[in-house]
Formats: sequence, C-alpha cells, structure tokens
Amino acid sequence: MRWIVLPRGRVWVIAAAVLLVFVGALFVFRGCVSSVSIDKESFLAESLETTKAAQTYRYRIDSRLGGADRETEYLSKIEGEYAGADRVHIKGTLANNPIEFIQVDDTTYMRDQISGAWLSLQGNRLAQTELFITELNPLAVFEFKDIPVSEFKGQDGKYQLIELKPMVQNPYLDLAFTDFTYKIWVNPRDKRIAKTEISAVSKSNEKETLDICIEFKDYDKEISIQPPQ
Repeated sequence: MRWIVLPRGRVWVIAAAVLLVFVGALFVFRGCVSSVSIDKESFLAESLETTKAAQTYRYRIDSRLGGADRETEYLSKIEGEYAGADRVHIKGTLANNPIEFIQVDDTTYMRDQISGAWLSLQGNRLAQTELFITELNPLAVFEFKDIPVSEFKGQDGKYQLIELKPMVQNPYLDLAFTDFTYKIWVNPRDKRIAKTEISAVSKSNEKETLDICIEFKDYDKEISIQPPQ
C-alpha cells in the first residue's frame, strides 16, 4: 500500500478548510430553522386545516375528571376508527362501562356486553350527536371560535409542540368547562397532529378539572367499517 504524506503546513490548510465548510453548513442550517420558525401562525393554521381535512384515521382517547378535592374519575378509554361521519367504530370503556359501537350510514350497532349480540337502531346517527362527539369524531375538538393565545414550545422529539388557549366551538364542552389549554404535537413532515392533551376547569367547581389525551395515526389510510355479522 502506498501512503501519501502531506507537508505539515498543508495539513493545517486542509483542516481549516474542512472546519470552515462545517461552520458554514451549520450557519445555513440554523438560518433554515429560523426561517421556518418565523411563520408560526401559518404553521399552526395549516396544521389544523390539514389535520381536519383527513377523511380517515385511527385514534385513542383517555378522558378523566380530577381535582384537588376528588378522586380521579375515568370518563372514557376508547380506541376508534373513523371513515367519515357515518362510518365509525369504537371499542373501550365509557363511564366505566364496556362499550363497542359501530355506525354505518343511518344505522347504529351496539354490542350487548352480556350476551355479545349486536343491537341495531335504524335511523339513528349517534355519531353526529354533540354528547359523544369527542369519542366518535375526535377531530371536532379542534373546532375553535378563536385562538387568543398560542405559544410554540419548540421541538419535542420528532414533533413540534404548540400550546394554545382557545375558545372552543363544542357547545357541550363549552357549557360545562372553561379555561381550556391545549398541548398539540404536530408532525412537521405532513403537518398533521399526532397527539393532543386538553385540560379545562369546571364552571360549577373551579377545583374540578377535565383532562383529555387523544393520539392519532393512520391518516387517510384505507379503513373499512362494515355492519357486524
């Protein structure tokens, strides 16, 4: 093997050139990051719009009531699939009771947890009612009247973390709770929300709080929801 020996002075010149290239690349990278972070309002608006435009998705919900003067009460632990307003499938617990529910067009199917048989309700669109809108169409939690306060928290793992204090559009939530705070984790590659944590204070008891955690995945993937057999 033939070795090439460079003069000491030339070695330093090459090392300095490599260092300059590295430093220059670092400044370019920082400049790109800064330019991306300048338009934060546009990033938030586009992320909300892109997320809500999804036709299908899968999700997991954990909601609970808590507070200083009470034990934690689990409202729902749900895993669901959404393929449109009239195609929804959820399974889990609601108010500590097991539940499995399928909505197909204008028919609601609910599994009897004792017999395992499916009960059908014709002409019922439970998935579109405000009472269960969080469990059956969780993207509806991103409908806001206004967002007076928003703050970018920066990179959190592979996501961008944003904190909001919005005025919610959901009449059911707005009737019972106030002082909403949202933490939203956005995938910067597709500008879709991967996770949100929502907290609010009860209007009837300021020591009582609502906490909701929702995780999303499989946006616009093929999801088939059919009547049970």
